[in-house]
Amino acid sequence: MLQAVDVQALCGQFDRREISHLQFIEKCARMIGDAIGCSRAGVWVFLDTDQGRVLRCLGIHDRVRNRMVLAPDETGAQVPEYFRALEEVGHIVASEARTHPATAGFFLAHPRPHAVYSLLAVSFSINGELFGTFTCTQLGEVRHWTPVQLATLKRIGARASLALAGATRTSRETLPMPL
Repeated sequence: MLQAVDVQALCGQFDRREISHLQFIEKCARMIGDAIGCSRAGVWVFLDTDQGRVLRCLGIHDRVRNRMVLAPDETGAQVPEYFRALEEVGHIVASEARTHPATAGFFLAHPRPHAVYSLLAVSFSINGELFGTFTCTQLGEVRHWTPVQLATLKRIGARASLALAGATRTSRETLPMPL
């Protein structure tokens, strides 16, 4: 079971520069995936571009394959709906990700992208601005997320986002094995 001290210790290592940005993202994603028990756990950030808001993957731990992967940037009409839901509520609980109003758009163009059925997301802000999201996805079957899982993700995200806020780097660093 995840202990608050585990999250604190990880963030302390990152704050003291004992681990790199990539190592922090990987360890954080692994910690989230293990705590929630989902297929994949990831860290994403929002970027404003000339083409609109982009959702950029910093890293996803795929627990099925036991490796880190990257997903391509999410752009287009679905990103504002996802962003709006996170901004208004602070989280998304989409047991049926393919039909949930905030997540369905991600799956319209790709009906079976990596067989994602369910998504749980918690937003984080830096300096009062929505900056990104911690996500959990379930592959292959619908997952009915529990209040305990949501609370756990919020707890990890609250502390991990403070460490990310302290980091000066927000650019994408490459990880091996893209999706």
